Amino acid sequence: MRNTMNQLVRYKAFQKLTISYFLLVLLTVSLLSGVLFYLFSRSAVKEIDRNSKAMLSQITYASDVVYNQVMTIGNALLIQREIIAFLNDKTENKINNYRIFQQMSQITSIYPYIHSIGIYRPSTGTTVDTAGLPFDSSLTALSAERYMEFYPRSLTIAGRNNDAPLQLLTFLLYPDFSFQTSDNPLIYINVEEKSILTTIRKISKADAASNVFVINNEGKVISHTDSNLFLEDLSKEQYVQQILNQDKDENSFTTNIHNKKHLVTYVKSEKMDWYFVSVSPYSGLISNIDQLRSVTLLVTAGIVLAGLLISIFLTKNIYSPLSTLFEKIMPGMNVPASGSPFIDEYKIMAEVFHSLEERDKSMQFVISSSSRTIRELYLHSLLQGHPLEYSVPSELIRDIDAAVSGPYFCVLVFKINELELAKGRMDAEQRPMLRFALGNIAKEMLGHIGVCDYLNIGENETAAILQCAKNQTPEELKPALRNIQSFLNRYFKVTVSIGVGDISYGRKNIPSSYTSAQQYVKYRMIYGKESILDAVATRPHMMTALSYPSAYEKRLIDAVQSGKPEPIQDAIGQFVEQISNGSINQVITYSIQLMLSLLKHFEYLQHVPDSNFNEYLVAVTDIESAEHLTEIKDIFHRYCYNICALIEEKSLWMNAQKHNFIIEKVQNYIQEHYAQPNLSLELVSNIAGLSPSYLGKLFKGATRQSFSEYLNHTRLEKAKDLLASTHETAAKISESVGMYNITYFSTLFKKKYGLTPSAYREQEALKSPEGAGED
Repeated sequence: MRNTMNQLVRYKAFQKLTISYFLLVLLTVSLLSGVLFYLFSRSAVKEIDRNSKAMLSQITYASDVVYNQVMTIGNALLIQREIIAFLNDKTENKINNYRIFQQMSQITSIYPYIHSIGIYRPSTGTTVDTAGLPFDSSLTALSAERYMEFYPRSLTIAGRNNDAPLQLLTFLLYPDFSFQTSDNPLIYINVEEKSILTTIRKISKADAASNVFVINNEGKVISHTDSNLFLEDLSKEQYVQQILNQDKDENSFTTNIHNKKHLVTYVKSEKMDWYFVSVSPYSGLISNIDQLRSVTLLVTAGIVLAGLLISIFLTKNIYSPLSTLFEKIMPGMNVPASGSPFIDEYKIMAEVFHSLEERDKSMQFVISSSSRTIRELYLHSLLQGHPLEYSVPSELIRDIDAAVSGPYFCVLVFKINELELAKGRMDAEQRPMLRFALGNIAKEMLGHIGVCDYLNIGENETAAILQCAKNQTPEELKPALRNIQSFLNRYFKVTVSIGVGDISYGRKNIPSSYTSAQQYVKYRMIYGKESILDAVATRPHMMTALSYPSAYEKRLIDAVQSGKPEPIQDAIGQFVEQISNGSINQVITYSIQLMLSLLKHFEYLQHVPDSNFNEYLVAVTDIESAEHLTEIKDIFHRYCYNICALIEEKSLWMNAQKHNFIIEKVQNYIQEHYAQPNLSLELVSNIAGLSPSYLGKLFKGATRQSFSEYLNHTRLEKAKDLLASTHETAAKISESVGMYNITYFSTLFKKKYGLTPSAYREQEALKSPEGAGED
């Protein structure tokens, strides 16, 4: 026992086990005790609720009896001749009134709960009441909807009931209900509220702790164990609203009233439309609930104490193997290194096991990584047909050879189509993930066919080595490859073309299968994206002996020379359609040969300014990297349209050179022959060999002046020089420059220079040194 207590004090694992068992016992006992106490209290409350409903049902029955008796009394009064005569009498008769009083008094004496019976005759204003109560005019103000109505009221009469108000439940009978007017008589029967209260107390044996009352369908109190609440409106109370809103004849529920839990039970009277309600504090439903709770807690405490001892005993038995293991791992350990009085066995063993686990994981990672790298290098060497260039343990090679046993192999080459577009849709970090996903998908979807190894060859090319049992392509291979393409297109938005290599026997022939797969996948240029290409699909192209289509080349050159788009498009389409029947090497070779023919034929365009025939080299590079024939067509279109643009540019340039020569010749002729009076555009056009109108347009386009404007400008400039340098008359100078109309000459001169010829000469004379000396 001492050893057990020592372990409990020092060892944390022992303490945790003991506490765990103790908490389990404590939780079990507490839960069991709580459930039993709850079930008992709930059963007791249900029994009390059942008794309350039974009690309220008895009260309801008593109220219904009162209602039936009141109806009987009223009907009995209406069949007596004296009563009928009184009701119909139009004159006052004291004797008849007294007789009526005696008859009603006899009835009152039979039913002790009836306080008084009264008859009111509106025609004479006569009231006969067995208790001598005055008539309450408010009774006639009621709007009767039935033969008998119920009206609770409080009536105060001086000298009666110690001047306290009488709390009456008045039943109103309308003898002439069907012909009711303001003159109809009225029979009323007053029942004291105390009589209903007495009935409630007799049946329920209500005391100060109980709250039993009667309310109508509007929530107004008809009778209450607290008489001060008579006619009190309780409709705003939450529990009363709940009673009125429930469409049930009887029910019970719990609610909080003044922050205390209460049990509310009610029963509805069918005839009176009253609710008989019992409200009891929940804590007072079971008289000995506190004593029962104390006994339960005491028994629970005893069981918990016993559970503690049992927990220590169970812990000792469970802890024994752990203690033995701990002693073997840490022999002779008495005092913890941290200086703490407690020893945490789990922590110490966890640290030891964790260090061993980390060491084992590190070794496993190194072995796994090395094996995976060596396997990839080995498979790459198989594809290339070269021996492994690294020193690898023979054991690993044997293991890999056993895993790659074949005996037949089929290499699959996956080409990602439109890689540049795919790069634009994903980040640089996502592209390796795409290749990784492609490898995982290929392994998963091809796994049911045979063992599959996946290798990354290039940025847009990957390969898979599929091991087959037979020397033929499996039938389920193509459907599986279609699923791979569909998956990649749906989730990664990329398309993949696949080349299926020839089946080869043995590992040494894997390179031939890989070479054939690479060759077959090139035919995606002809068959389009998401093609699955093998020997069967490509054989027609390989077997076709196709010669270079020179006729279509000539047709294209002629179309380019014409510069018309539609013939160019037709010629390109016919050329590409013709070469598409051959092998993929022929398609590329003949496409490049066509580009070379176009280059040679239109070599003269290199002399055009700003021409750039480096586009030829770009076009050839694009052809070699094209993935589909439509791309080759686009390359041809682009290149041919560029040639058309260069042809048009050269034509414009040559025309411009020719026009510039003609304009310069015309200008020189004007400079030499401006003095001829008959010099005109028609004369010069004959010399230039052009029509006058066309020459006029060319001249104005080049000089921004018309022919006549340029001729006049030349003549006026010559005349201006002569006016400044000679003493000839203006008329003589005008004739010397080819203008024989002196008036026309003077007008043009003044319009151009702002001065008349004579004024200009005077101005120039003043500027000269000789003119200044003369002044």
